[in-house]
Amino acid sequence: MKMTAVSIKLALYVVISVLAGVVVVNTLTDPIGHATDDYHAVFTDAAGLINGSDITIAGVRVGTVSGVRLENGLATVDFDLREDQRIPADARAVIRYADLLGARAVAIVPGPGGAGDLPPGSTIPVERTAPALDMTSLFNGFKPLFNAIDPKEVNQLAGELVAVFQGESGTIASLLRHVVSVTATINSKDQVIGQVLDNLTAVLSTINSHRDDLKALLDGLATLTDNVAASREQIAAALDSGAQLAGTLSDLLGDLTPTLTRDVRSVDALAQTLLRNSDGIDAVLAATPGFFADLNRAGDYGSWINIYICNLSVTLASTPTDLGVGPHSAVCR
Repeated sequence: MKMTAVSIKLALYVVISVLAGVVVVNTLTDPIGHATDDYHAVFTDAAGLINGSDITIAGVRVGTVSGVRLENGLATVDFDLREDQRIPADARAVIRYADLLGARAVAIVPGPGGAGDLPPGSTIPVERTAPALDMTSLFNGFKPLFNAIDPKEVNQLAGELVAVFQGESGTIASLLRHVVSVTATINSKDQVIGQVLDNLTAVLSTINSHRDDLKALLDGLATLTDNVAASREQIAAALDSGAQLAGTLSDLLGDLTPTLTRDVRSVDALAQTLLRNSDGIDAVLAATPGFFADLNRAGDYGSWINIYICNLSVTLASTPTDLGVGPHSAVCR
């Protein structure tokens, strides 16, 4: 029972997949949907035609290309046409652009009429066929015009150009109206173009009035360049000397680093000592004016002050400085 349910689900999946595939293939291939007759046409150039390209009469899709082959230096295009459609015996086959993306289609253009119809299997000779228009040459010729108009109008104008040059005379009036519109757009910008030209004239006039200064500037630059080129050896030597000096300074700093470090540490220790004894230093500084005042009074009365240093020892930043064993004065001996 379980296997039966699995089989049913598998069958449904296969059927749905096949139907979806058929729909996709039918959508992509876009079949004619009628019985067809085969015809042939010979072209000097059939570039862009592939199997499935459209065959149109009066703009209506009535067939598809079934094959393209090379025979005697000419391209023979095989195509299938709906059997309810007929090709006049004097009809022409023209390869046209189906869109601006490059797709091609074969258009059957009826002749004057009265010559009957081509029987199925017939071939339209090369004398009554025309290859596709060379779009590259066409649009290169209109490139300045395309650069001057609004980008939104380029596609419309390009389509009308292709239609006109492929023989669809009904669009000539539309093309002319579009060209007139483009001309009006360019004419509306005449004032802006005139201002640009006036500004350019002013710039050129200014440059022309200072042509001697400009020439002198250019000559000076040329002289400077020549002098730099002539002194390139001295400049290179100076750069080398600078590099050598930098290296020497680096070595000197490397040698002085230990000593500088020690000195900086000593200064730091001195500063710490002075900071710790700031109260005593403040007291000494405060008593100094009185001391000198008393000393001055003693000198005023004619007294003589004799100071004998029998021994002196100074401690600076925890480093004692001793003048040696005294006494140094004869009075102290």
